[in-house]
Amino acid sequence: MIRNALLAGAAVAAVGAISAPALADNIAPNTWYAFGFTTTGTPLFGPGYAAGTSPAGVLAPTAPWTITLAHPALLTVTDVEISGDTFSMYDNGVYLGPMSAPVPFGSSVGECISCALADANFSHGYFLLPAGVNVISGFQDGVINFGDGDFMISVPEPGTWALMLLGFGGLGATLRSRRKTATATA
Repeated sequence: MIRNALLAGAAVAAVGAISAPALADNIAPNTWYAFGFTTTGTPLFGPGYAAGTSPAGVLAPTAPWTITLAHPALLTVTDVEISGDTFSMYDNGVYLGPMSAPVPFGSSVGECISCALADANFSHGYFLLPAGVNVISGFQDGVINFGDGDFMISVPEPGTWALMLLGFGGLGATLRSRRKTATATA
């Protein structure tokens, strides 16, 4: 009986593996990628346009962009060059939420990602991605200025996770201590 159940489970897993093709990651964590777009409502894409001088100088591969995460990570997206462009971003077909509203066509930062992120005239967004396979895609929503943007998926290193957990533990201990003190004095 148990043997038959195990064989049936193995058969279902094998059929699932054959019918659902594995997605190969085409995005590395903690790397800035430059992407392009053409007209409002068109998908964001990778190769096929001349990139500027983004810090990493990495052109995004053909969209959609896939990354498998062991832990949650942060997707950062920004318009660059001339302000005014904004994007709709999706993970596995699910809308991630709005980006900041840009000031249409005015500011210029060239390909300086940190400059665009620091300038309220440029649209940018920060989106939490869950652990697992994430298939990122997007559309250009607004004004077309220079037709490019940049994104990065930030994955904290294990030491960073350990420090974060230690910090949250310390915060929890402090809150418990304060709660006990408040209860004892009341």
